[in-house]
Amino acid sequence: MRRFAWALSALILMIALSGCQSTANGVTSQVTPDNPQMFRVGGDVYTVADFSSRLKLELGAGIDSLLQQGQTREEIQQLVDQQNIRGSIFDRMIQDALLTQYARSRGIGVDPAAVDSAVLAQLAPSGDSAAQRVGQAQNQQILEVLARNTRADMFHARSIAVASESDADTLLADLKGGADFAALAAERAPDGPKGGDMGWVAKGDSPAELDSAGFSLALNTPTKVQSGGLWYVFEVLERQAGETAAEKRPFDNFEQLQNSQGGQQFYQETFIPWYDQFRKDAEASGDLVIAEGFDPNSVPLPFPEQ
Repeated sequence: MRRFAWALSALILMIALSGCQSTANGVTSQVTPDNPQMFRVGGDVYTVADFSSRLKLELGAGIDSLLQQGQTREEIQQLVDQQNIRGSIFDRMIQDALLTQYARSRGIGVDPAAVDSAVLAQLAPSGDSAAQRVGQAQNQQILEVLARNTRADMFHARSIAVASESDADTLLADLKGGADFAALAAERAPDGPKGGDMGWVAKGDSPAELDSAGFSLALNTPTKVQSGGLWYVFEVLERQAGETAAEKRPFDNFEQLQNSQGGQQFYQETFIPWYDQFRKDAEASGDLVIAEGFDPNSVPLPFPEQ
């Protein structure tokens, strides 16, 4: 029971970092007296029927499994109510809608509303339906927005790994004599990154000695650093770090965030405050309007028909 509750109430980052897709939905139904508006983001209206579809998508299989294990409908209902699972899913629907609008307005990712089916077909494995391809494109937009608004202390460096300290000293002497770093990297470490360029590295994503050097060494000053059984000729090119989120650097894409050792912590420390303020601003401006009195817990759970 606890595993089920935890899985259903997990936040979008926990879902995404575990390798799963988020469950973003588009607008699927018209507003009628029997299907009232639930919320609106910009010009996109979401109804109670949309929420019912989302509940079925996220909870349907889990509810079926629990019923097969002998749990009663009353027990499942109590669990869902105690964990406020419907409220969490409702909030994620709003988040998906807001982040999709954010992506569209800034040209982030491939907007499924703005491209034809031939383009979408290239984004997903053969055999996927048009709806699946749209969902995957929208999911990717959301994840890219998430990454670009998650920040961390980072440094940009280049390095050449060699076997001994004397080799490192030789390379440093060559650099002091005017040798090109990228050319030396291609010659001495052909299996390493091109030109020795490590790109932007988030705090904690490199060996401890390199991590410490990345945030302490003078910029554009090659030096030698020992880590494990190797020596590195190491040069910090840029650094972006500070106490506030604004001083830190955003991730370039979701893959970089997903592979970061501290990704979840960075998400919690920087993305969540950014999103909370973003949602407040959207409500204040009228870009997000939630139907007065709507209660997610009033929408029935997707139990199978008797």
